[in-house]
Amino acid sequence: MKLQKLKNIDYNVPLILGGGVNGIGLARSFGEKNIKSIILDTAKNFSFFSKYVTGIICPHPREENEFINFLIELGKDFKNKPLLFVTNDHWMIPVSKNQNLLIKYYEFSMSDWKIIENATDKQYMYKIAEEIGIDIPQTFYLESITKIDEISNNITYPCILKPVVTVNFAEKLGAPQRVFTLNNKEELQKLSKKILISGLDDREIIIQEYIPGDISDLYTITTYSNKNADIVCYSTGHKLRQRPPVAGTIISGRVIPEPRLYEPAKKLIKKLNFFGIANTEFKYDHRDNKYKLMEINPRPGKWNYSVTASGINMPYLLWQEIRNENSETKLYSDKELIWICLFEDFFNTVLGGFRKKGFPEYSLSLWEYFKSVKGKKVDAIISLSDPLPAIFYLFNH
Repeated sequence: MKLQKLKNIDYNVPLILGGGVNGIGLARSFGEKNIKSIILDTAKNFSFFSKYVTGIICPHPREENEFINFLIELGKDFKNKPLLFVTNDHWMIPVSKNQNLLIKYYEFSMSDWKIIENATDKQYMYKIAEEIGIDIPQTFYLESITKIDEISNNITYPCILKPVVTVNFAEKLGAPQRVFTLNNKEELQKLSKKILISGLDDREIIIQEYIPGDISDLYTITTYSNKNADIVCYSTGHKLRQRPPVAGTIISGRVIPEPRLYEPAKKLIKKLNFFGIANTEFKYDHRDNKYKLMEINPRPGKWNYSVTASGINMPYLLWQEIRNENSETKLYSDKELIWICLFEDFFNTVLGGFRKKGFPEYSLSLWEYFKSVKGKKVDAIISLSDPLPAIFYLFNH
């Protein structure tokens, strides 16, 4: 659908910032309700070819002034304010920080900047989690990596190192991930030096107990909470694989009911006073049979469409709230399914992607692979009813 036609339409057009897997998941959720979306990205993306999408190339969000001015000019002519969605922190932070400039032209699918800032500040999040009785791993907070000697004698290995604020940390460090698992003091000292050389000595750092267990012990509860910070509905699941395999982004996961995650997520979201779609991650600790809080992402995650596929269309419910439309939904889905980004998952697991990156132990045979994803499946990109994005993705990779 052409942009001008969308501008004149009698509904709040979803405007999605970021055209990757997250973005097309949101657009397909709206498409199932016959609502067309606009996706903005810095280059022509595979999601632009979806039948549910009008794609627009925009300035990079790191060029904040240019990007915000572009949004203002784009938003001026819409008959009804578009509803803004963000798909990662690079889009979320400049948009949230400039909400006072954009609110004249857009509706927001998330809380204001102060709440977002608190949610993305891991030190703040862990401290309030302790205050309200949510289990967390043993955690040390450092003003800078230069303070590492102050706690070095109290650290047990393996341990986890991650920044309080993750934006641009991995990029400046030249690393594929922003969370590091360290097996001994020598590895910690080596990474500390690299952080200093990279000019990140002013970043606050968290050193955290490593909870034993494999990837399938990493559970996510995806929630939609209304403007009163009450959870309207939720879905739970655990990772099957991620890239990089030790501390990375999900490439396959299993949606499965786990109601024990609801109460801690409910308390955290209420304490943050958060509105919108969020992903809160826990790790199950077999030592004491508790779920320990790892992080909260105050935005739709990469596998957001898995929730729609399991029977709860969170983006549409949020859209209805913005429009003051009544809706009914069950609190959570009890369906089970596999969400998979087949192109990434199969390439890395079976065709040698993990092996080439130095993780041969995460490779599987063809038989082992298909056994690991047995069950009802929904793919992140491949769709028989919306085939062009997958064709374009495959052609370009």
